[in-house]
Amino acid sequence: MLLSHFKIAWRTILKNRIYSIVNLLGLTIGIAAALLIYRIVRYEWSFNKDLTNYERIVRVVSKELSADMVVNYNPGTPVPALKLMQQQISEFEAYSPIRECWVNLTVPNPAGGPPLKKFGVKSPEIGFMVEPAFFKIIQVEWLAGDPATALTDPQTIVLNQTWAEKCFDGWENAVGKTILIDNNIPVTVKGVFKDLPVNCDFPLAYLISYATLTSHKDYFNFFNEDSWGACSSNDQAYALVKKGTSLESLDKSLSLIGREQYKDGANIVHRVHFAQPLSDLHYNEEIYNSGQHVISKSRLNILSSIGILILIMACFNFINLSTAQASLRAKEVGIRKTLGSKKHQLFSQFMTETFIIVLVSVTAGTILAFLASPLLKHVSDVPDALPFFDHLQIWFFLAAVTIFVTFLSGFYPSLMLSAFQPVKVMKNSHRQGLTGGTALRKILVVLQFVIAQALVAGAIITLMQLNYIRSKELGFTKELIYNFGINSDSMTVIRQEALRQKLLQLPTVESVTLSSDDPMSGNTWATNFRFGTRTQDEKYPVTIKMCDAEYQKNYDIRLLAGNWYMPSDTMREVVINQTLLHKLGIKDPGSAINESIFLGSGGPLRIVGVAADFHAHSLRQEFQPMLLGPTKKFYSRVAVRIRPDDIKGSVASIQRTFDEILPEQVFEGDFFDTSITRFYEDDNRLSATCKGFGFLAIVISCLGLFGLATHAAAQRVKEIGIRKVLGASVSGIVALLSKDFLKLVLLSLFIATPIAWYFMQQWLQNFVYRIDIQWWVFALSGLLGIVVALLTISIQSIRAAMANPVKSLRSE
Repeated sequence: MLLSHFKIAWRTILKNRIYSIVNLLGLTIGIAAALLIYRIVRYEWSFNKDLTNYERIVRVVSKELSADMVVNYNPGTPVPALKLMQQQISEFEAYSPIRECWVNLTVPNPAGGPPLKKFGVKSPEIGFMVEPAFFKIIQVEWLAGDPATALTDPQTIVLNQTWAEKCFDGWENAVGKTILIDNNIPVTVKGVFKDLPVNCDFPLAYLISYATLTSHKDYFNFFNEDSWGACSSNDQAYALVKKGTSLESLDKSLSLIGREQYKDGANIVHRVHFAQPLSDLHYNEEIYNSGQHVISKSRLNILSSIGILILIMACFNFINLSTAQASLRAKEVGIRKTLGSKKHQLFSQFMTETFIIVLVSVTAGTILAFLASPLLKHVSDVPDALPFFDHLQIWFFLAAVTIFVTFLSGFYPSLMLSAFQPVKVMKNSHRQGLTGGTALRKILVVLQFVIAQALVAGAIITLMQLNYIRSKELGFTKELIYNFGINSDSMTVIRQEALRQKLLQLPTVESVTLSSDDPMSGNTWATNFRFGTRTQDEKYPVTIKMCDAEYQKNYDIRLLAGNWYMPSDTMREVVINQTLLHKLGIKDPGSAINESIFLGSGGPLRIVGVAADFHAHSLRQEFQPMLLGPTKKFYSRVAVRIRPDDIKGSVASIQRTFDEILPEQVFEGDFFDTSITRFYEDDNRLSATCKGFGFLAIVISCLGLFGLATHAAAQRVKEIGIRKVLGASVSGIVALLSKDFLKLVLLSLFIATPIAWYFMQQWLQNFVYRIDIQWWVFALSGLLGIVVALLTISIQSIRAAMANPVKSLRSE
């Protein structure tokens, strides 16, 4: 019986080639799209879950309340708070403060001179300074060394397998060897651990003992160890929570840390610590995550929804075409019932036909998804090297898709076809029972185009917002500025001026500036401060950028009053920004000149200028109160403004100069405007997702329209012949066949518009600076949908209208 079903199903598929091909193409595209999205979503949801004690690992973070009651989150913790937590929080089974670092590692030359090898950390890699307890929290697989003792002493380091092999041509040779941090501080390799998996928020290249940090405080800028006001995102804490401990009780204990120290003059607590579970680390966009990739759960849900909707659209095509063909197969059903076939036998026959098409589509869709998987890098962080069939879940997914699509696509058409009554079929009155099928087809066509047009509108709006970001005035010049990093050790500080002068001698270089970070970097170093003769610290911190006297000229930062400070090695004169001026309650920029400002517990600094606001973070955030001043020992960034004459040659000359002055350091540079685009990487990917899958949605919708238009033309072939004989024009017949479909497309536009507007308005709320959604966006997406639908329908309509009426009327 089953073999007979397969034989009949295969013959039917071959007999109705056009409908079968349309169904096959639609399902193949839908399944491939769903499979690609599943690959992205499964990869993102798997982050950190391979780590031991995943459910009990937390990071301590800070919630800060500004003077105007705006809540900000900071992954960092003041250093004295880090110490107090270690002593007072009883809910911790293991605890380690950490310092994030991106130091270079060099393999010294025993004969002296330049190092044998030098390596810099490249994103997304990172290094941590940790205490030995860290290995109880984040458990790694050790290839060599003892986790209990590896990082107990100062100037010790452990490497991951990749870095050990890079440095010593084999990890087996690493333990006991000496390497240099920034070609300055010697450290002994005490162990090697296996690389952590790619789906992990800890892409650790190396781990240095926390004792190295405390024994070289000046070198690592560990100068705020007694300040409760200063909070750097580089200083963090991770802990393993005791079994049975609730986050609520832990947060209650953490909220007591620094309670008195964080109070201001009005007795209001402006900073509170709480535990961020590891399960939240990869998905929380409010808390900066060390430059690592973060994706919101809402975006993953959107991706999942798009995948499901596209798959459902492909199923809608199948249902539409199957119900449309019902009249062509009605007599077949009537004859088979007359000859004794039961309803359940007919039902299983039609479901078998569906299963064959779905099985072929799943196979073809899997092959298509595999071939298209390299394109995922444009919309996700899924590594190219990740095996496509790397997990048993992918096979369960394919099996589930096969069952789901077979049932969804085949159940209703099979039920409807098997329910035809032989008597009515033989009397040719079966068409009366197909009204519901016609209504269903119209509903499904509308739903398809609602999804497609909503995705198209979303793509247009994301493109508009991203274009707005690219064209918005940021408050500084970003074009033709090449940035690279340098060490901030004493030996480099001595050579800073030599590097500057050598770069200025290059014929294509206009200016050079050194700083702690670029104007728009995403970095935040903030501290408490006091203004003028006021006796209390302000209720909000000030963000600090340390930069030389050429910073303003190099980036074209506009001054509202006063002047930029004079060249200096240390901070005596400073410039504040417009936002800080307003928060201080000062309306006239000139009145702030020569006033004093006190950072932390330091002495007075003289304000010599007020700068116009510029964006230090992405356009998702408002301007922050900021202070700029020179401090030579903290400079770790060099920005070179070049002429447009020979850009490639200029970059090569800059690197040669770097290697000449700082031969022991690793050169890593990029153009400033390229760095800025990384702020909006996720938004660019969302735009690419909407464009790519919106296009697929339109293709699937048009495949369905093509099939329905073919069916409609076949059903009305005699009517068309009569109309042509009576003088109807080709354009009139095309309009007759097209108008019903175009009405459905127009209806879908009216439904899709408010849906797309709502969801895109929610997305735009993530940006402080954003566009207003214009009415013409939806008109454009609707026009695009109408044009594409009309072209699709016209192919069959024109063909039917131009057919010879004699052939269609011959049987009459």
